[in-house]
Amino acid sequence: MKFTIWPKTLQKGLEDIQGKGMYLGDSGLTNSKLGEYVLMELANDTLTLWNGDTTFGLTVSLPVEETLEEGTFIGNAAMIIPYLKKFNGIITLNYTDFLAVSGGNKSASIPAAVNHPNIDAIERIKQMVADVTYEPVINNLWKFGSSNFEGAFQVTDELFDEAVSGCELVKSGVYLLNYLPVDNDAGVHATVQISSENGTANRYEQVLHPTQSIGDAATLQYSSPLHRFLKGQGLLNFYVKDEFPLLIVGENKMIVKAPFTGVD
Repeated sequence: MKFTIWPKTLQKGLEDIQGKGMYLGDSGLTNSKLGEYVLMELANDTLTLWNGDTTFGLTVSLPVEETLEEGTFIGNAAMIIPYLKKFNGIITLNYTDFLAVSGGNKSASIPAAVNHPNIDAIERIKQMVADVTYEPVINNLWKFGSSNFEGAFQVTDELFDEAVSGCELVKSGVYLLNYLPVDNDAGVHATVQISSENGTANRYEQVLHPTQSIGDAATLQYSSPLHRFLKGQGLLNFYVKDEFPLLIVGENKMIVKAPFTGVD
């Protein structure tokens, strides 16, 4: 794998792909991350970053300046970032036995990982979303595994971030998403309710009004800071089904999140 790219473009992608934010753990809601390891795949002048585990998948697509040789690389994102900060201008990355970074009068070498600790889960997720693309106008209810999503809607990343950030104040770490589609006969517009509760009196809810929506109603619970990863994407397409994985697709980012079942 060999390509050229702006260092800040790659740095931002590697920061995002770690999935930082507030996670539900044994001691409650704590600041953590999905993981530091990343799978990079270079093809068709696009560098795709992948991270995930058995319940959570993230991907970011980055433009490269020039593709010199397609390929893949697995390494530690947190280890690579400090080196990228030392470079200005377009850099060249070349992976053979290690990742070589060069630009101007500077160069660095960074070790590769033997494998991503959750590579099997990532490969399954990649296969399931292979046909999924971002649609400015939602037309498809994508197939995921053996079933299709049953509803879809579009909201801005700012509204989603505002709603879930409010829910984080509750500190339960579990978020309920309730999608109610358009009922043309009743003149009702689609709504999306995002809420979280922790006991009887500690609760937050925000109602969002999608810019577009299709399909049937759906209700599901999830955990993890999905909103943090999606900042800056603009319009987001959500694909939903009762008690089914949640798929969120932005212009160059995608999330797959399994429903919350009490153990995450």
